[in-house]
Amino acid sequence: MACHLHPRRCPSTCVPARSLQRPRAGGLSPTTLEGKRFRSLLHGVYMLADQPLTLPIWVDAARLVLPDDAIVHHLTGLHARGVWVGAPWPLRFASSTDRQVRHRVVRMARLQRLPACDGGVAAAGACFAAACAELDLVDAVAAGDWLLHLGRCSYDDLRRAVAAHRGTGAPAARRAVRLVRGGAESSRETLVRLMLALAGLPEPRCNLGVGTAGALIGRGDLVYVEFGLVVEYDGRQHADSAVQWEHDLDRLDDFTASRWRHVRVTAVRLRRPRDVVLRVYEALVAGGYTGPAPTFGPVWVDLFERRTAARRAAQSPRADSWSRPPAAAHGQQCARTRHRRSRA
Repeated sequence: MACHLHPRRCPSTCVPARSLQRPRAGGLSPTTLEGKRFRSLLHGVYMLADQPLTLPIWVDAARLVLPDDAIVHHLTGLHARGVWVGAPWPLRFASSTDRQVRHRVVRMARLQRLPACDGGVAAAGACFAAACAELDLVDAVAAGDWLLHLGRCSYDDLRRAVAAHRGTGAPAARRAVRLVRGGAESSRETLVRLMLALAGLPEPRCNLGVGTAGALIGRGDLVYVEFGLVVEYDGRQHADSAVQWEHDLDRLDDFTASRWRHVRVTAVRLRRPRDVVLRVYEALVAGGYTGPAPTFGPVWVDLFERRTAARRAAQSPRADSWSRPPAAAHGQQCARTRHRRSRA
């Protein structure tokens, strides 16, 4: 279903209600739009009911009701780049106009100067800096690590964007960017690294090659070279795949034969994060570490015990998080439709 009123901004699956004012542009009556063939996304914006809802569709629909200069920003800019942290709703945009936008599904920030953008999405560094206002430290650092791993930006890009950011959350962004590291390949690796570092233990290096002078055993998720220790997070795929399981056992034997200590972290062990840190501390001491023991202050408790790894995973968006409208907004849309039909 195409709309030709605004060909630059209008997606083929969304129809703005204002096209009804020009029958040749849309050719659809209010009765047709309120029927079973269509669904309402935003006030005055419809799409075919049999089309799947995705983040790009929602973004395209929102652009039909936003100022012409609006760009995807903040958390939605991270989600558009495949970084799954923070709440999926509302959709976040930025504009330099004074126009007000009030909708539960869309929130638009007014910026005096818009950041650089690519394809209507603000630069990754600008999205990261803005999103830190609503992310805790662990999720913010995970977002930065993820952006680097996916090649969406460089560390210097992040650092410059944070230095230029003057909005809400600037102090949080500055703290987070100092902890971002290249080399991390999963959010759980970031979580375990921060769990150790924020407890006062030395910070491990990410995904470093481990072995002897004559042979490489493989890459370790988190490596303490000085103390001969490898810390690795094993997800469900390691237990569910027989081939992966046998490979892991071979690597463990090779680590032991090469005098590398090895600590495995699983989702079950992450339910007791303090035990994980103490287990790593004991292995560090066995390798010659003489520094202070870990401490578990209020910030650490908030980040890792009160908000558990399982809770973080449950609250993180997924690719299908936009497959239906948020409950509150959907209820409002249904109520408006019932009201229109009752008047008819």
